[in-house]
Amino acid sequence: MLLVIRRALFSSIVLTLVASWPVWAQNVAIATLVQQAWQALQAGDGERAESLFQQALRSRPNDDMLNFGAGVAAHLLGHEDEAERSLKRALQLNPQLAEAEKLLGDIEYGNGNLDEAIAAYEQLLAQKPGDADVSRRLEAWRKEFAIHSGLTQRNDGRFSIIFEGSTDSALADRALAVLDAAYWRIGGAIGAYPSSSIMVTLYTEQQFHDLTGAPEWSDGIFDGRIRVPVKGAQQNLPEFDRVLAHELTHAMITGLAPRGVPPWLHEGLASYFEPHDLASAKRVLRQTGPVPSEVLLGGFTRLDGRQAAAAYAESLLLADVLMRRAGTRMGIVLQNLDRGQTLQQSLELIGVSLADLEADVIAPARE
Repeated sequence: MLLVIRRALFSSIVLTLVASWPVWAQNVAIATLVQQAWQALQAGDGERAESLFQQALRSRPNDDMLNFGAGVAAHLLGHEDEAERSLKRALQLNPQLAEAEKLLGDIEYGNGNLDEAIAAYEQLLAQKPGDADVSRRLEAWRKEFAIHSGLTQRNDGRFSIIFEGSTDSALADRALAVLDAAYWRIGGAIGAYPSSSIMVTLYTEQQFHDLTGAPEWSDGIFDGRIRVPVKGAQQNLPEFDRVLAHELTHAMITGLAPRGVPPWLHEGLASYFEPHDLASAKRVLRQTGPVPSEVLLGGFTRLDGRQAAAAYAESLLLADVLMRRAGTRMGIVLQNLDRGQTLQQSLELIGVSLADLEADVIAPARE
């Protein structure tokens, strides 16, 4: 299951950049560069924004806001090491730059550096003591840090896995083997392999639900890292393998396209790359009828068990049709979505239309 995640690019960041312009607006050339960079960020064009901020920084390397803007642009592109360097430089120049502190904390958390993420949010809370969202996230991260401090971590380059060292070592070994095989299988099928490392945590049932807030029917989530409860896993290893493949697909899609991929496509591909049963999905959809489009586009975490079963069934059937038509070009579709194209535009580039999916999946369900 995918928890809906977005790169931490908020309108407040853009507004902060805009508010800073008058400080050096007398320099028309730089002001023009930064205005264009802001417009590029607003349009989601991270490459152009990053280039423009770097041009401006060559003239004003010690400008906190330009370093901040460069960090935001790098983050939008998924260049987290560059983003981290730029944001830390911005904070050296201006320790009161709250939005930079917030974004830095989010990046550190995404990179698995819980202690550094907590430190950034503690600084942020000192500046914004009444911010309920900051307080809530800080509390959740401290709870997670306390749990993780008692776990064992193992790295193999592509995957970092965290688990109960005394009880789950064999499961961790199996998980690494399953994930590695699935990585090559999924990447070969869609024609693309994300290069970023992937974090995986094996939890007790209680730890999983306490930390994630996932619905009771959830058997795993991806929210920037793979999280799986291991209760009963030794008694049902095929199910354990299935969940890992499902959540790994979410991680790989996010690595290729952190933005723009609709929830139904995320979930449909994740179901497609686990052992799946198309006949069962068709039976479910015939019983429930087509799922409303707003459900498919809005994420599945708020659905009850029956609604979730229908949404997953329809998403799987749509993904199956799409994979048969797109094949190894699916990676291109995903990357075009990340660049801001609509799904229709992305599919048209490979000669597929949404009407094809409608004809093959939705219409039969209405019969």
